[in-house]
Formats: sequence, C-alpha cells, structure tokens
Amino acid sequence: MLCELLVEEFGIDAADIVPEATFATLELDSLSLAELAVIVADRTDKDFRGLGNLDKDTTLIEAAAAFEAAPRCEAVVPGARGAAAPSDAPGGAGVPSGSASVAGAPSSEG
Repeated sequence: MLCELLVEEFGIDAADIVPEATFATLELDSLSLAELAVIVADRTDKDFRGLGNLDKDTTLIEAAAAFEAAPRCEAVVPGARGAAAPSDAPGGAGVPSGSASVAGAPSSEG
C-alpha cells in the first residue's frame, strides 16, 4: 500500500521505491510526510497521530513498520474520556458537532 501511495499520490518513480530509500532520497519533505500519514489514515482504520517520529531520514521499511504498528482508531463517544464536551466545540454550546464556526464571521443568531 505504501509503495502504491508514493507512486499514485506523490509521483515517485516505482524504480526508486526500495526498502532502504529514505523520504529525503525520494524528495519528500515534512509536509509530504504529514500528508502521507493523513492519506494512509483515511484509507485504513489506523490512528497516526503519534507517528511524529517519522522524518526525512526514515527509511521506507521503517515507515511501513510504523504504519503497521499504529493503533486502530477508536470511535469518539460524546462524554467519553478525552472527548470534547459540547461547550468545548468550535462554535460553543448549542452548535451541532458537524458545524464549524469561524472567528469574526457573522452569526445567524442575530
């Protein structure tokens, strides 16, 4: 999967994708690594928030092992430990959790 993503999403030549290759040798920067983690998270049920130790010197074999070892995502249950309370939601109390508010934007409350 990692190899396919590097080719499809980042345009890396498949011949350059070898286990010893680092993200630096593939010319991927920290923003690309963050994007890669998000793409992998979207396509799997893994939680990659704790993979901040991946950097430009990480080899593909090390990255694959880290992705494989990442814990599964847990569903966020309102009121559960670590879940945001309604008053902590971006729009404050009374704003549906699917809504986003922007500071300085006009409100519909008048």
